[in-house]
Amino acid sequence: PGEIPPQYLPSFKIEVSKPQGKLVFDCNYHMAAEAQMQNTEQYVISEVSYMSPGQGEDLAFTTDLGNLDYTLIEEFENYLSRRGLGPEFSVALFEMSSAFEHQNYVDFLKNVRDFVN
Repeated sequence: PGEIPPQYLPSFKIEVSKPQGKLVFDCNYHMAAEAQMQNTEQYVISEVSYMSPGQGEDLAFTTDLGNLDYTLIEEFENYLSRRGLGPEFSVALFEMSSAFEHQNYVDFLKNVRDFVN
């Protein structure tokens, strides 16, 4: 079997701000254990926070997505998808992050080689 290329799995936040407050989604990618390959078409929302106008992040109510009803989770996913944060965004972010991480790794190896020589 061929080797699986290294994959960078970024964590990130999506903030949706309106005059009446702000929703913050903490997101990441999960490695599929059976294939050791990432499904790049969908990131996973791990937590959701709501902040009233002027409220600091430290005072926001935050909940793990596992605490929410599945219907509400689907609504959050649809809400983000309607704003262009669906599968195409997910794939593009994954590819950009992987390219960026790979370039940093190559630069690291070059710097270490130069340092020890």
